Amino acid sequence: MSVITEIRAGLETSILGISTIIGPVLFFLGIFGVNALEPALWATLVTATAARAVRLLTGQSAALLSSSRAASLAAYVGLVYLLTHALSDEPVTEHAFTTPQLLLGLIAGSLMFALASGLVLLCGMLKLGNAFKMIPSTVTAGISNSIALLLVWLAVKQVVHEPAAVAWVPIAMVLCLYGWPRLQRRIRGLKVFPTVLIAVAAGLAMGWFAQNLPHTTPGFPTLSLAWVPVGQWYAFVAQTDVSRLLLVALPGTITLALVMILESFTAANQMETRTGLRFDANRELTVLGGSNLISAVVGGVPCTASPLISLANHAYGGRGWRAAASNWWITAALLLALAPWLLVLPTGIVAGLYLLQAPPLVDPAFAKRLASMLRTRQLRREGTGDLGFWITLTITLVGFFGSLIWACFVGIGLSCLAVLRRVSNKLDAQWAYLDQYRSHRVRTAGALASLELHSRSVGILRLTGHLFFGNSRRLTQMVDELDPEATAVVVDVSQVHDVDSSGSDALSWLVNALRERDLTLVLTGLQRTPSVELRHTLGSIQGITTCADLDRGLELCEEQLLQRTLGSATSPSAIAVEDNALLKGLSSEEITGVLLLGDRRNVDKGEMLFRKDTLADGVWLLEAGTVSILSGAADDGLASRLATFGPGQFVGEMSLIDGRPRSATVIADTPVHALLLDAHAITALEQRYPVAALNITRNIALELSRRVRSSSALMAEAHTEKSSEWANSALSTLSRF
Repeated sequence: MSVITEIRAGLETSILGISTIIGPVLFFLGIFGVNALEPALWATLVTATAARAVRLLTGQSAALLSSSRAASLAAYVGLVYLLTHALSDEPVTEHAFTTPQLLLGLIAGSLMFALASGLVLLCGMLKLGNAFKMIPSTVTAGISNSIALLLVWLAVKQVVHEPAAVAWVPIAMVLCLYGWPRLQRRIRGLKVFPTVLIAVAAGLAMGWFAQNLPHTTPGFPTLSLAWVPVGQWYAFVAQTDVSRLLLVALPGTITLALVMILESFTAANQMETRTGLRFDANRELTVLGGSNLISAVVGGVPCTASPLISLANHAYGGRGWRAAASNWWITAALLLALAPWLLVLPTGIVAGLYLLQAPPLVDPAFAKRLASMLRTRQLRREGTGDLGFWITLTITLVGFFGSLIWACFVGIGLSCLAVLRRVSNKLDAQWAYLDQYRSHRVRTAGALASLELHSRSVGILRLTGHLFFGNSRRLTQMVDELDPEATAVVVDVSQVHDVDSSGSDALSWLVNALRERDLTLVLTGLQRTPSVELRHTLGSIQGITTCADLDRGLELCEEQLLQRTLGSATSPSAIAVEDNALLKGLSSEEITGVLLLGDRRNVDKGEMLFRKDTLADGVWLLEAGTVSILSGAADDGLASRLATFGPGQFVGEMSLIDGRPRSATVIADTPVHALLLDAHAITALEQRYPVAALNITRNIALELSRRVRSSSALMAEAHTEKSSEWANSALSTLSRF
């Protein structure tokens, strides 16, 4: 980026941001009256130079430019106004503060401003930046909206008692604010003239016709060091009841710190979203607090990151410190040049500058929703929640008719309640049953029909996320919501990430309440949860059946259900190899040939038939016993079970398809008797009995298809894609015969 481009970006950004830079003059004039013009000019010069220079010198990103902004400025002025009334011994007349009264309020306000800046600095040092970035956007939007209404109200107050011609000055400025960008889109040459500059020029022209401009050129005002508060803090604290001062000012001080953080983080978020840049939240807090602490010492006002000038600087080509430095120098020069005129700003121009700052503060999403509501006359939208809109509206009205202090507290409170309401509804979900979850054990058609018929007999509760004081009360309602037909319950805690004491107590209460209902209670995933406290709490409860994972817990409950409904013979104990599903459709001669080629194997309970990632040794035809397909090694007992097979089934068939290493581990749940067909046997079979080999391949494809179709929702979610890949490979092999 060239130096000329950087300097030009700084120049154009300075002109564009001049309306925000002179914000202290506008607010002090509108709130405190003409006696506040001199301290307002001093605060403007200090904020535009000292505070911004500190940000630049501390190495903060040059892309994030700062300025005095309406929300934090309004919070500061409101704090000074409150302290002026609270500390003055003489009657205070609104908009007619005496110089001693105003000086007292400014000293107290600057002291509280320094305290607020110190709080921000402390938050940065404690690495709380990312936590503050999580403050709901409704709070920021509501505060910005209330400040916009305040600016409009101040503008109206400026002209309400003036001649009618004066009102045309702010109207002309607002018309230029919206009309000039349209002309710029049509006439490209007009883009060199910033919109704000044209709006102010239009206001000056209208003010001339309204005879509202000064007829003489004012001189540069004499600035007194009385407006540097640090020298008077000691005397002020010595003569003031500090406890009473904190009682009056502490809520406003905390609010000021919060508003400063919200303003800066809003600007940073907008820059990150629109430009792709990234900012360190903790560093931003540290720089924000440090620069404003210096500003408070020398009599400035809050200076926070500004999205208006930051985005404009980026749009004009400013990328480095040269643009930021040129913006600093040019802004300071403009203020010094305009200082004599700032003290005698015409009423219409002041009102217009108020109005120019209001539109950018209104939250776009809120404005769009409000416009839609007024156009359609519908207070609620179909199929969507407007909770955020109504919270923002509440904060806006509280901030305008009440104060920013109450607006912040109300906004954060309502937003937290909304979040807790949403979390409490989602954490524990609802009871699920066997029509939604099913174990991976392969069962007969009769057993499957019985499980489907009595699906409500087994309740499943899967807990996920964080279990804490905000949602743990939901657990106390779950017992009453369980289906009355349920005779067994599976509670899975494998996906609970964290738990506090409230969550542990609530979960313990739920477990004990379920035990009192004479239910079969199975707790699964206890060793998988990362919460040590949860493992300790539930592990100390006696008399609970535990399983490694949800699948094993479901299988246990299903077995009890089938035992009760079908009796003991829920599945055959043995099926001859001749009747294995792999050999379906083969002739007696072909089956005999397979038996001669195969190798009889006996596997003890707990031993592996084969391990994941090892070379394939063939396909296993199960004659007696059951085996489990595990996602990984079985050494730690925590591997997920993908499926369970028993007599008449076969495993390891992928060795016939692709010859690649094993994709899972197979372990014997009981003593197993099986027939192993290795690669040599398969090759001999293809040579001697090609039709039998074709039928075997077809049986593999049919079995894989059946497994995909009949898998439970839990299994299908995790493994349908992989099983489909296997089926496609089998069909591809089948096409070669």
